[in-house]
Amino acid sequence: MVKVVRLRRGVETPRPTIYSKWVYDHGGAEPGEEVIVETYDRETIGVGIYDGAGPIAVRMLGIGVAAPAAQLLEENLLKAYTLRRGLGWDSYRLVNSDGDMIPGIIIDIYRDTAVIQSGSLGMDHHLETIARILKKHGIAEYIYIRNDQRSRREAGLDTWKDWLGKRGDTLITINEGEATFLVDIENGHKTGFFLDQRMNRLETRLYTRDRVVHDLYAYTGGFGIHALLSGAKKVYFIERDGWAAEMIEENIRLNKLGNHSYEVVVGDAMEWLREARGGLIIADPNAFIQSRRETEQGTERYRELYRGVYASLEYGGVAFLSSCSYFLSEKRFLEIVSSLGSHRILGWIRGASPDHVVRHDTPELRYLKAVFIYKA
Repeated sequence: MVKVVRLRRGVETPRPTIYSKWVYDHGGAEPGEEVIVETYDRETIGVGIYDGAGPIAVRMLGIGVAAPAAQLLEENLLKAYTLRRGLGWDSYRLVNSDGDMIPGIIIDIYRDTAVIQSGSLGMDHHLETIARILKKHGIAEYIYIRNDQRSRREAGLDTWKDWLGKRGDTLITINEGEATFLVDIENGHKTGFFLDQRMNRLETRLYTRDRVVHDLYAYTGGFGIHALLSGAKKVYFIERDGWAAEMIEENIRLNKLGNHSYEVVVGDAMEWLREARGGLIIADPNAFIQSRRETEQGTERYRELYRGVYASLEYGGVAFLSSCSYFLSEKRFLEIVSSLGSHRILGWIRGASPDHVVRHDTPELRYLKAVFIYKA
């Protein structure tokens, strides 16, 4: 019999993620079990998976419905796939957690391979079911689990990465506009590639022609490769990770750009900015703020970085300033940008690519903030 999770009095607004502090009675549910969620007055809210680990009680799969969890998982996955299939891309975010009503789960597709990250003890129990659905509908042939993220360690969950079912290739070649990239789903950051910056990388191509470009925090060269393909005079790739620097060289070979002017520098972006001068500077760092308690210190790091970029930018040049820290609010991000000196914002704030769907009640998914500025 399906167990019932009853919420506290006054907690009636449905959200994909139900917090433990909202629960009046968990009905004896165990992690991974399908549950019906009710208000305190016994009105049905919907169906979800009981989590029970840390602050999260239930991951909702359906609000205002009363269907089996397996059916809702399949329906939600197919809805997610219908949207992404229409984009015509060979790599994309298939499931964006709460945004696709599969909370606690991220699924990125790289050609015929799905890379799944679970941040939920409850949803861990349903990885086999998700894999079967993906294969059944031809969404992916190979399934790779990347449950090695920092958030799992902090939550006390087991960390591991491996194939679920038959083994595929951990090195996968994808296309993005005119560029080609090699993605390492086993050793790369996140699931292997920063798919959320796709549209921003493509827009960067508008500002590269005949400019000297500095791709700071280059990772595997996403922005800089596009710059070389779009007529940049020279591109400097600045990356501290030696492994990532080797991947940049591989991606340059893959795109047949060896005869173009470029330099891969294994070093620190802030040190590089002390001497750099360029017409286009890309600043897409890792998250400087990982938790609320790091907000003030991390904000100052962003301020220092953006000031360094502005100082190194030639007049008439363009800079891409980005933050993937949820705890840096849009307001504070814009305050830092506005303090840099004379410039114009090209358009307005950019976010993640359209495959990273969000809901109105999931502000935590609107983590990415970026602007292109013109130094005037």
